[in-house]
Amino acid sequence: MEYYGRKHKSLAKAIFKEDLEDILKSDEWVCIDIRMPDDFKKGHLKGAKNITTKEGLEAILQEHKKVLLNCYSGHTVSLLGSDLVREGYSEIYFLDEEITDCL
Repeated sequence: MEYYGRKHKSLAKAIFKEDLEDILKSDEWVCIDIRMPDDFKKGHLKGAKNITTKEGLEAILQEHKKVLLNCYSGHTVSLLGSDLVREGYSEIYFLDEEITDCL
């Protein structure tokens, strides 16, 4: 299996700050922010959904869209992304950036 990312390695494909503008405009993508709700309220990527439960994530995965995961620095979503790829999901991506650099 191939690993992706600059700062964090994952089986999910890495997305970087320069890729965000086109992704966030597209209906083909759903952005999932797994940070704590209070941090999400302080600032998040445009259109992101704050999902912090496995059940919530599973519901989103059933939408058959490309899924961009983000957290604080990219570390946690790199791990989550690898887990989802191992479970058989193919359109899983993670933001390999500090979220504060992308707002």
